[in-house]
Amino acid sequence: MTTSTPDNLRFLNDPISLRITWDRLVSISEEAAATLVNMAFSSIIREVGDYSCLLMDAKGNSLAQPKTSVPVFIGTLPATVRHLLAKYPAETLKPGDSLITNDPWLGTGHLNDVTIVTPVFRDGKLVAFTGSAAHMSDIGGSLNMGSSRDMFEEGFLIPPSKLMLEGEVNQQLLDLLLANVRSPDQVEGDLHAMLAANQIGANGLLGLMDDLKLDSVEPLAEKIHSLTENAMRKAIEAVPDGRYEAAVDIGDYEGDIHLNVAVIVDGSNITIDYAGSSAESLFGSNCPMSFTYAYSVYPLKCLLEPHLPNNEGCFKSITVTAPVGSIANARPPCAVEMRNRVGHMAHAAIFTALSEIMPERVMGHSGSAPVTCDVFAGQFDDGRRFVESLCVNGGTGARPSADGIVTGFPGNMSSTPVELIESATPLLFTEKSIVPDSGGAGRYRGGVAQRMVIRNTSKFPLSHSMFYSRQKHPAQGVLGGEAGAPNFIAINGKQLEKPVGRHDVFPGDEVTIQMPGGGGKSPVAERSKAAILFDLQEGYITEEGALRDYGVTIEELARG
Repeated sequence: MTTSTPDNLRFLNDPISLRITWDRLVSISEEAAATLVNMAFSSIIREVGDYSCLLMDAKGNSLAQPKTSVPVFIGTLPATVRHLLAKYPAETLKPGDSLITNDPWLGTGHLNDVTIVTPVFRDGKLVAFTGSAAHMSDIGGSLNMGSSRDMFEEGFLIPPSKLMLEGEVNQQLLDLLLANVRSPDQVEGDLHAMLAANQIGANGLLGLMDDLKLDSVEPLAEKIHSLTENAMRKAIEAVPDGRYEAAVDIGDYEGDIHLNVAVIVDGSNITIDYAGSSAESLFGSNCPMSFTYAYSVYPLKCLLEPHLPNNEGCFKSITVTAPVGSIANARPPCAVEMRNRVGHMAHAAIFTALSEIMPERVMGHSGSAPVTCDVFAGQFDDGRRFVESLCVNGGTGARPSADGIVTGFPGNMSSTPVELIESATPLLFTEKSIVPDSGGAGRYRGGVAQRMVIRNTSKFPLSHSMFYSRQKHPAQGVLGGEAGAPNFIAINGKQLEKPVGRHDVFPGDEVTIQMPGGGGKSPVAERSKAAILFDLQEGYITEEGALRDYGVTIEELARG
């Protein structure tokens, strides 16, 4: 006996109608993201893009996210919803509620990232969730990046709580949070922007349900997840079964720290296992499992099905494991402020492990990993205080069939505009330039680094909180490509041997930030003379660099 499909669900069996519906879901999420960006107070959301907005079904499974946000949050937000529901079961939620947390082990891995989740009701029934995660300009704590010994030194912890109760702000919670941060206006403004974004997403989703005459999101969610899962499984089946291993070194100043990975392909399933990785660090280079998971499935999706829509179905065939107590699965209350020193390096280990069987798809290691976010705090000459974040990218690894560029991968965040920092702080950029000879040589060259020199023009000292990697372990090449240049961090021209923690920058002092270059791909001998000549003309390499890396002189290049 067969059952007929209800009229309002027939669109699910029509590929064109279903694609239109999917595009509409993405459009709704992008409208929510635009609301967040336009209303946000802090530059790290408005300009850098350290946020994400997500539409989810009533179980917290991801449906769609905007194209411009941090893609990795799709790996953490659904898990956060499930943690929140453990404390606030679905049947206890009411219209007008919104839940909040920044618990690193329930969310995105460190305290600065706040997640807000809003239940969506239709005719009194819970039908979906909208969520947003964003980096706050300040979350309290010591601002002593890399030197904290536990999470309690790193800032204010928000356990799973209700920020909104039936349409009213939980003022007691908000007052408690704002009393513990240095930039309460920015933090409060960003939280309200996130709430507004969630509401815009909810309104759009309800409008879609009205147009399609849907009483529940579940049939649409199941169809999307099923199609996506099937496509991902087919992509995995095209990879030869086996166990593929690699390791990357990431310890620069806290001893020998390494991330081991085994990528295990078995039919249509993949397991990413970090057994053998270093134990938890005394400092902040610890990664909660939520962040490790997210930054493992994301680069794997980039390799297997980069154009497949982002939703829960992408990841049902992928399992990520790491030993409890390892640097990839750290336990509370470890210091985790620099968890991206581990998470952002997962791509490097995975790409290296799979380079021999997927040579046409892998990239060199990224000099933008881990992404850095310097925090400058101090006061203007008139006594007004400021806290401002500066995000800077290095060069990406060489791409599958092209040179690397200067952008954020795998973090997908923009560099903070110079003009914004100069208008919001007493900081003056005396230099912002690319660094020749910094991209790893190869058939495809790694992206070059960028260099900034920043002067304190205030009459007061300011604090500069930073954490940098890749002094001892630059971004490596793959398949015979060379490593990119390491970074260089200095105050008044003197290189810092340990560019982590909090440093005083006195009036007139200059901070030099030179990011790493990306790793190259394939042997140097395979690079064409035309490409080398182009690099010379564009200033990506010098004549000395051409001779050193490629063994050619400018005269030889000119002759073709």
